[in-house]
Amino acid sequence: MNDEHETREEYRRELENRINQRVAENNANRGEGSNLPPKPPIHRPNRGDGYKWARRVILLITLIVICFAGFEYHKLQSTAKGIFATGDGKVDTKIKNGDPLSILVMGTDVGALNRGNTGGNTDTMEIITVNPKQEKITMTSLPRDTLVRVNTEDGADYVKINAAYSIGGAKQSVKQVKELLGIPIDYYAVVNMGVMEKVVNAVGGVTVDNPFAFTYEGHHFKKGKQHLNGSDALKYSRMRYDDPNNDYGRQKRGQQVIKSVISTFKKKGSLTAANKILDAVGDRIQTNVPTDSIGALYSNYRVAMNNVSTYHFQGKNATIDGASFQIASPKEINRVSKLIRTALGLKAKHVTNAETRMYNEQTDYDGYNNVNFVLPNNATYNVPGSGTSKTSSESTSSFGTSGSSNFISNSTTTSGLGF
Repeated sequence: MNDEHETREEYRRELENRINQRVAENNANRGEGSNLPPKPPIHRPNRGDGYKWARRVILLITLIVICFAGFEYHKLQSTAKGIFATGDGKVDTKIKNGDPLSILVMGTDVGALNRGNTGGNTDTMEIITVNPKQEKITMTSLPRDTLVRVNTEDGADYVKINAAYSIGGAKQSVKQVKELLGIPIDYYAVVNMGVMEKVVNAVGGVTVDNPFAFTYEGHHFKKGKQHLNGSDALKYSRMRYDDPNNDYGRQKRGQQVIKSVISTFKKKGSLTAANKILDAVGDRIQTNVPTDSIGALYSNYRVAMNNVSTYHFQGKNATIDGASFQIASPKEINRVSKLIRTALGLKAKHVTNAETRMYNEQTDYDGYNNVNFVLPNNATYNVPGSGTSKTSSESTSSFGTSGSSNFISNSTTTSGLGF
């Protein structure tokens, strides 16, 4: 309404005329005398409405995935508490940065493991390196009959390396492997071998390539590739005496099973699969990897599963006091040391230790025609201090203190508790 030229009544009449005119025009368009109502205006949807709907659906799906992943991660943390070491609320620096790691895995048959990780000898020892930068895992088997010198309160004790666990638990085993090969060990894991059956079943079985046919514990294993369930995989990895390569053959079969487990897990590659494995192992594995580092360990290192290589330490036959041993020659020690250090991105170094000195002091031993190995100072196998003289006692004590200090320092630096 224009206040200067129109009254309210005039404005109302003008508005009615405009409405009547529009109605007449609509009727003319629809046909003379049509009583149909005017066509409703056509609504053209805004394309932005569809985009908003799609975004909402995507957001909803994302939230569901996040919630599910959060649940699975929470379950992972909860399940792992009985296996991993108690943390301090911080992620281990090395794991957080995704740096290469070394892990000593020890297999035992002592039943459910206690928290102290003691009792019995280790049946298998695997040094595992995980390098996410190279996207590679290496597994190196160490013969359980390898001769080592263990320093005790009663003096030097010359034993098979698998006995280090019964002498001082997992930490003693870690110390001996570090000293033998001149390599860092960041973490350890003690595994009851019976857990292999449950882990294999948790991933749906494994595929192995058997080099020769054999029968063990009531099951016949044909030559060639075959799929095994947990029970048969455990039998396959345990057979020793019918293998022409003895313990070395058993090591290779065990590595086949582990490699297949890793490959199968990688394909499934989820927190759900990880939880199934942790549920399966229960109290049959203990490690000193801190619980707080589990998430970073899973996210930063699973890429290393892309490539898994297996190796083994080759000892030389020996007889000491009527017992069979494997002797670590200086050449083999340095070969394996270089292999592992390279896998960790470290420079190789020449290793000189108690084991290389014992080897170099032999006069007749060659590991082939003459297998009689003489211990220093006419010591007796597995009798602590039997070969200790006053001079050697002082030397052994000094060596033992140095070795312990190095172990404690490294363990504190790398993990706080160890794996």
